[in-house]
Amino acid sequence: MVKKLSSFAIVMAFTVWFASQSQADILLSWNTFGNLGTETSEPSVFNDLNVAAASLTLGAGVTAATNSHRFGGSNWFNTGDRTAGSTITQAVTGNDFIQFAVTPNSGFHLTATSLVFSWERSSTGPSSLTLRSSLDGFASDLGAITGLGTSLTTGNTLNISGVSNVAAATTFRLYGFGGTNALGTGGFDTNISTTNVIFNGSVTAVPEPTSIALVSLMCCTGFVAAFRRRIAKSKIA
Repeated sequence: MVKKLSSFAIVMAFTVWFASQSQADILLSWNTFGNLGTETSEPSVFNDLNVAAASLTLGAGVTAATNSHRFGGSNWFNTGDRTAGSTITQAVTGNDFIQFAVTPNSGFHLTATSLVFSWERSSTGPSSLTLRSSLDGFASDLGAITGLGTSLTTGNTLNISGVSNVAAATTFRLYGFGGTNALGTGGFDTNISTTNVIFNGSVTAVPEPTSIALVSLMCCTGFVAAFRRRIAKSKIA
C-alpha cells in the first residue's frame, strides 16, 4: 500500500508542477499600422518573457509592394502558376509565404495553439492561406483558410495542433495561393493602430532533475506520513 501511495504521489507531483508552470497566452504579436507596404521585415511589438522577439519576413517569391498599413506584397502568383489560380503546391515551390520563428528560452518547451490575424488582398491576390512549420519540413498543413474576400477581414483564426512541448526554435510559414495575376497583392493589414497579428500558445518550464526529486520526495513523505497516521488512528479505535 505504501508503494502504491508513493507512486501516486510522484504522479501528482509532476501534474501539479507542470500545471503551475504553464499557461496559454499571447506569445508574439505584430502591428503593421503605419507601414508603407514596402517593408521586408516586421519586428514583433510583444513577446512573452520566455520567448525570443521575432520578425515577420517575406518568402523569396513575394515582392514587397506599396500599400498603407500592410506587411505583404505582390507576386504571390508567379512562374509555374496556372492561369486558373495558384495552388498550395505551387506556393510552396515558389516560396510564396510570410514567415516567423518562435524560439523558446533555454529550459522551456513551446506549445502552439493559434494564429489570429487581419488580412486584405486585391481582386487577383491570394484568396487562400495555409500555415505550416519547420517541424516536418513544411510538408503538412497546420491550418488553412480559403475564400478570403477582397475587403479587410479581421479575426482570421488558424487553430494549431501537433506543435507541443517543442524545445527548439520553430519556423512557421503562412503560404498564400489562389491568386490569378502576378500584380495581385495581399498581406497582413489593418486600419487602426493595434496588434493585428497574434501568435498564441504556452511555454512550459522543464524541471531540473534535482527539482523533480525534491518535489517527489516532499509529496511522498507527506502521503506516507498521512497514511501512517491513519493506520495509527485505526488501531487506537
